Amino acid sequence: MSAVPVALLAAFSWLFAAPAAAADGAPSAGAYILSTGRLRTGAPVPNFHARDISGTVICLEELLRSGRKPLIAFWSIYCQACVQKFNAMIAVQKKYGPQGVTVISVNTDGEYKRGEQAIRDFVAEYEREHQVKVNFPVLYDERNWLPQVMNIEFLPTIVTVDPQSRVLEFYQKFNEADDEDVLRGIAGLAERMLASYPAAGPAAPSAPPSCPEKH
Repeated sequence: MSAVPVALLAAFSWLFAAPAAAADGAPSAGAYILSTGRLRTGAPVPNFHARDISGTVICLEELLRSGRKPLIAFWSIYCQACVQKFNAMIAVQKKYGPQGVTVISVNTDGEYKRGEQAIRDFVAEYEREHQVKVNFPVLYDERNWLPQVMNIEFLPTIVTVDPQSRVLEFYQKFNEADDEDVLRGIAGLAERMLASYPAAGPAAPSAPPSCPEKH
């Protein structure tokens, strides 16, 4: 297996506060691939307001305000190492969700013009094949705005977010020995994030809070 490059574009979906397009028009899908290695701990994670494939609107700002601890996973249906992490992310959400960990997955296949329904079908087929229920939001990043502004240059990339909405840590491993190794890696990421946050107050809600759509 090898890491999968991500072609990064200049805007995201209409639900996101994306920068304005250039006067001469946005580049076509796959036009640019940024140089590697620019994702850094401490870099700001932009506030996003996006609807997942089931229709729930997720706000990073609201998640942090409510005491949730975001773990953002960037993936593609063409990245075997990404898909192999789904079971581990389901397990991490189940185990650490009561402590505030909130897994959010961001699909980057907008660059291939697959469309949201294709991702919805892919997730449904994964659930049938593996007899599991994906218990975290799946955002379809239509134009890859979020990966671009965060300098996500290859997949899989999993990012934890600190209380000030900055990159706490990131995990980009794609050659784990087995499923248990995958789980150890992502669970360790979640545990270190929990340890970095202030002492917990009241129990976190069982599901991430959503926010109303902006008009």
